[in-house]
Amino acid sequence: MTIRKSINYLARKFLYLWVRTDVVPTELSELDIRPDQPIIYVLETRSWSSLLVLETECERLGLPSPLNPVGIAELSAWYSVYSISPRQPFKAWLQKQPKRSRMLRGIVECLRDHPGKEIQFVPVSVFWGRPVSKQERWLPVVFADSWNLASRVRKFFTILVHGRDTFVKYSEVIRFKAEPDHDELSDQMIDRLQGVLSKRLTDERVATLGPDISHRRTLVRDLILKSDVQAAIKARSAEDNLTEYQATVQARRYVHEIVANCTQITIQLMNRGLSYFWNKFYSGIEVTNNAELKELARTHELVYVPCHRSHIDYLLLSYVIYYEGLAIPYIAAGRNLNMPVIGSILRGGGAFFIRRSFKGNQLYSAVMFEYVAELVSKGVAIEYFVEGGRSRTGRLLKPKPGMVSMTVRGFLKYRKKPVAFIPVYIGYEKLLETKAYQAELSGEDKKSETFMNSVRSMLQIRGNFGKVSANFGEPIFLNKVLDEQQDDWKTAEYDDAKRPEWVRDSVETVSDTIASRINQAATVNAVNLISTVLLATSKQSMDEAELLKMLSVYQALISQQGYSNRVVVTQETGAAQVARVEALKMLKRRQHELGDILYLDEKHSVSLTYYRNNILHLMALPSVIACCFINMRKLPERDIIKLIVLIYPFLKSELFLVWEVDELPTAIKNMLQLMCEQGLLEKDADSDSYERRSFGTLEFAQLNLLARVISPTLEVYYLTLALLAQSGTKTIPKAELEKKCQLMAQRVAMIHELNSPDYSDKNLIANFIDTLIHIDYVKVYGTEDLAFSEVFERADQRIRLLLSKAMRANIMQMLERTEPAIPQDSDAASKP
Repeated sequence: MTIRKSINYLARKFLYLWVRTDVVPTELSELDIRPDQPIIYVLETRSWSSLLVLETECERLGLPSPLNPVGIAELSAWYSVYSISPRQPFKAWLQKQPKRSRMLRGIVECLRDHPGKEIQFVPVSVFWGRPVSKQERWLPVVFADSWNLASRVRKFFTILVHGRDTFVKYSEVIRFKAEPDHDELSDQMIDRLQGVLSKRLTDERVATLGPDISHRRTLVRDLILKSDVQAAIKARSAEDNLTEYQATVQARRYVHEIVANCTQITIQLMNRGLSYFWNKFYSGIEVTNNAELKELARTHELVYVPCHRSHIDYLLLSYVIYYEGLAIPYIAAGRNLNMPVIGSILRGGGAFFIRRSFKGNQLYSAVMFEYVAELVSKGVAIEYFVEGGRSRTGRLLKPKPGMVSMTVRGFLKYRKKPVAFIPVYIGYEKLLETKAYQAELSGEDKKSETFMNSVRSMLQIRGNFGKVSANFGEPIFLNKVLDEQQDDWKTAEYDDAKRPEWVRDSVETVSDTIASRINQAATVNAVNLISTVLLATSKQSMDEAELLKMLSVYQALISQQGYSNRVVVTQETGAAQVARVEALKMLKRRQHELGDILYLDEKHSVSLTYYRNNILHLMALPSVIACCFINMRKLPERDIIKLIVLIYPFLKSELFLVWEVDELPTAIKNMLQLMCEQGLLEKDADSDSYERRSFGTLEFAQLNLLARVISPTLEVYYLTLALLAQSGTKTIPKAELEKKCQLMAQRVAMIHELNSPDYSDKNLIANFIDTLIHIDYVKVYGTEDLAFSEVFERADQRIRLLLSKAMRANIMQMLERTEPAIPQDSDAASKP
């Protein structure tokens, strides 16, 4: 007995003190092995534990030992076992032509010289435990066998946990002989033999463990060998004076930094953990408009594009999709989440990590693009947030086109499965991050995402957070968008290095449409409605009966305005809504004999602005119509339309409203009719005019309350225009204007005690200024200097009619005190 066999013998005895095996087949006759022909066993990896199990089970079945020399004199230098995996995987990956096994080469050449001889290959699979999906307890799931190559430490614990349930599968014999008159070259024969052996073991693994869903294992080599990545490697090598191998190692680091490592083990663990989380802290997940997803997944590459409200958006959508029976999407996550432990869990659940900016890093950019393009070309579901970050105000943020651009370019480069973008609206009755958002909007620095901060935050979660909703919007088909932008895109040759203008236009169209359709799939819950009503009151309080009436009015205005057939509005009665928000401890009650008063305390007056802003786009049209009657009791229909058309471009840009300008008159007329039905307005049929009710009536109070929903946004617009107007013909730097507007808005909020931190949100101000530039109200001089254009000077500037005289006067007086030279509010054409 050789030293190796002696060591193996002792190791086998020690291993089998714990290991118990289930072997298939149980009888040697079922394998159809010819005793007069040499046998070579084929294992997937060079695992000592698997070899020990194979040696023991061969002995039990009466088969030759895998450590015996191959039974042909010319091949006796090799043992009767062959493993598919190479000794040094990364060096094998870098080979432009794969390095072929010396053992297989020896076998092929030997059998060519001895045509009558034959080798019997017997593929053997060793599985430690059963598939992860069949495990019921946590520990077996954590250490279940999977597709990933396990470290020695992990393999030890896998054997310790699953050793008594080891499964050994002998595959059907693969007989191999070399025909002397065959024209096939030796290299071709080696590759074919290697492919057959590898496929047999892969098929057995798929049948036992399920398909390999990890792309980290299969994509690394392919990505590095992509022509664009190779070009970037050579460029990095030349720029940084590196060897090509060193630059390739850097590319490999980027690949491992980026790509997901989705595993069934992590998915099962996350499924169980999330089920516990939702059941403990939430009272349900409502999923709507999901019926067409399964059919669409058969024909299209699905790209899920949800709004981004909370860190748990990642987990929620994956959880919902998993229970829809669809493939878990690969999720683009910020690199800041790639922290110890948590990053590994997210990566295992399908997250791939992306830097916020990779400008100037050609190699990283090439790797990132090729990864996304590879996912798109393979039809792998993807998920990313077009907003780029979480919304701190509750409004949808302006889309950032980076990931959309990579998706469109990836599709155009490979043109395989058609792409469908799936907008998803995610709504919460109560956010986990409410306190953090308030602090950031109040000027505090954003807390960095670290492992300890994340653990601390998770341990501090308390209470009930109500229901969560996931509402799927109308799909956006990329092919249709490309057809609209360029008729011949299907036949035109696409060069990603020379992107035509229609590609950029397509990306912009897709991005804007995604934002619009997310809002078209809004879910309106009790918290949204109650916050919208109470935040418009002077002291955030209201008689219960009046509140119930307003809730009914708002439900009708949203449901019947025809905004979208995918909008979901709660069907709960006003009393049920009040009870729900009280149960969430977000609404207070002061009892009184003449009727209870419902109110918001100071803390919730601030936090509930977030939930109001979630549905601001649905309330924008009725609210701005109500604003038309702030200064006028009666208005002709045509004047109402003109006034709203004036302000509409800014609201559409800010809130991603659904109507195009030519559709707006019809929408306004429908809303006017609806407001009349609710008693908010009266129509004079003879003059085609609309009139508000008399001062002091309930309907007047309701209309005034409705106007206050959108008026804070209009006040910020007016303040911006006033600051621009005071500069006269002089230019003002864009950054300076934005800063001044933000400071003045903060001051207005302080003076008038507006508990709304988003009132001075810099994104709102910046977006308004960008829209002014886009519609030519403002000209840009040089790079960033702004001044009113002739278009603005000629425009009908009746925006002031949408604001109360008191608010306009307060803003102008404040500007006067800040800048003595500021002109007074008048009807002059150069003033807003």
